[in-house]
Amino acid sequence: MSLLFTSEGGWIVSHLRYVNEMYEQVSNGNGFCALAFNEMLFDINSQYLRQNQIAQTDTEDTVVLHGKRKRKRSRLLPQEDLEEVSRVEKAFASMMSAAKAKRIFSEADVISDNNKAARLASQKFYQDTYCIRDENLYGSNDTNDAIISEAHDKKYVFPRKCTFYCYDVRDMEKKMDLNNQYDFILLDPPWWNKSIRRKKMKCAEASYKMMYNEELIKIPIGKLLRSNGIVAVWCTNSSNNLNSIFNEIFPSWGITYTAKWYWVKVTQAGNTICNFNSAPGKQPFELLVLGSTLKREKFAIPDGKLIISVPSAVHSHKPPLTEIIKEYLPDEPKCLEIFARYLLPGWTSWGLEILKFQHLSLYKILRGAQIINGNDTDCKAKSEKDKDEIS
Repeated sequence: MSLLFTSEGGWIVSHLRYVNEMYEQVSNGNGFCALAFNEMLFDINSQYLRQNQIAQTDTEDTVVLHGKRKRKRSRLLPQEDLEEVSRVEKAFASMMSAAKAKRIFSEADVISDNNKAARLASQKFYQDTYCIRDENLYGSNDTNDAIISEAHDKKYVFPRKCTFYCYDVRDMEKKMDLNNQYDFILLDPPWWNKSIRRKKMKCAEASYKMMYNEELIKIPIGKLLRSNGIVAVWCTNSSNNLNSIFNEIFPSWGITYTAKWYWVKVTQAGNTICNFNSAPGKQPFELLVLGSTLKREKFAIPDGKLIISVPSAVHSHKPPLTEIIKEYLPDEPKCLEIFARYLLPGWTSWGLEILKFQHLSLYKILRGAQIINGNDTDCKAKSEKDKDEIS
């Protein structure tokens, strides 16, 4: 189980444990083996601090202007946002107090080195996967075992009962069966923002294609979701993006906003990856906005839950929600992730980067037979030149 701790306030999740449990038994065409994901990507042992970053305080700063000393008060978030940050901070402190009492986190076991290994591992990941082109590829693993197979002449691991589409989201209506079949749809949109734009200029490997909010509205959620289905959208702390979800995106999809959850990112010692901030700037959490086709009073998902986990060093490598969301879904639900960046067992995944975290170079073999040519396995991956269907 990837759930390390559950309370009324939320959950503590191990992303690394979830991935490793997914691949405890993997068919490689000549027997079975177990795979372990590159744990260095989760070696987050200290807060993320830029070289020029200065700790912010609520005290007044002093500046010199035209030879005179003048007091300047730090700019604060709007009152509503300050209250939200305070609620999250208090809920986090309560959960972590209980979790540390159970020895889920221990500072004594962690050596802080500014996340050196994680930074190097993420740089290697970007370099190794930059040239991987997954576009115009689709397929499925219809077996009950994870399997190793080939796609575009590269070896990947595919979880059990998964289906994947490596296409631009603008092609969704052309490629998918739009028959209101999904109980849960998760989206991690490539929100347009200055940070990613700067990364794109400095390091193309660490960037991804961004989309304007007007384009997100056109995703055919209304044709994909069942009448009582749930939608969840990962969102940055940008008020513009959040307002767009509330006022434009959800209404255009026929979705009623119901709840907001918070993914709080922590180090291996259980400390937030940056301080809770009373001024505009980075927070140690991201948002998960939930809605449904049902009216709010009929919707069972509570508001204000926390998801706490050690994050991956790779940008937008979100924690799995499978074990969290299942209590709000029917048995054996049909789940779809759009803008997915890795595959999940039993899910359908759509995105241009969905195979990057499946590449076999990110895993080590713990036991079992030697990996052989993936063509002998049962995974069916097709490129655009093949017949346009999943067999």
